[in-house]
Amino acid sequence: MKDEGQKLLGFVLAVVVVGLVFAVFGSRMLGAAAGPENELITILKRLEQPGETFDSSGTLKGQRVNYQRLSVIVAPDLQSATVSGTLDFTGTKDDVAISSLGFERIRFVKKDDVWKPIDGPAPRLNAILRALERRRRALQAGDIPQADGLDVQEAERYRRLEQRQFKVEAWYIRSEKEGVDVSEDYHLVGRLPERPVDEKATRRLSLVEDARGEFLFPRGLL
Repeated sequence: MKDEGQKLLGFVLAVVVVGLVFAVFGSRMLGAAAGPENELITILKRLEQPGETFDSSGTLKGQRVNYQRLSVIVAPDLQSATVSGTLDFTGTKDDVAISSLGFERIRFVKKDDVWKPIDGPAPRLNAILRALERRRRALQAGDIPQADGLDVQEAERYRRLEQRQFKVEAWYIRSEKEGVDVSEDYHLVGRLPERPVDEKATRRLSLVEDARGEFLFPRGLL
């Protein structure tokens, strides 16, 4: 009877240990068993929960996120990979509303048996937002360089504006491999010598990607 009790206790302990191991390592074990392709797609799909962050500073937060049409290329050494597809993103960056639909190419590297995105889970969207944020700062400062296609009159108005406050309320982004179109809702407040300015409007912008993967405004900031 004593031996049977010890056997039963040993069996229960073994079940508990197996359960704990699976709870800690189970998802990784299943991912590895399913292959790196499914494991990488699973990593991205887990980010579709509301409140996940999509940049290193934690300021780009998703509310409704959907990765679609994902394809995976894994390197022969199984230590790096690239996932391509589309990202349908609705969320915020600081106090700016963000809505974006576009192409993404996410590079992963495997370190300590864990896949990590090298440039984050939305590198193209973040590169577009960096360009838009640089533009926002330039308009706030009235620092508008000359460019082919620039609206010269509008640029001069920004430069002349005193007590300038330029606030972006929303960016609506559509990005394709060939280029990016953005609708910007903004609020501009200030004073010209002849009159005060207080306008809310929407402006359409176009961006192109350079060889470094950064985005530029080929027709100027305005």
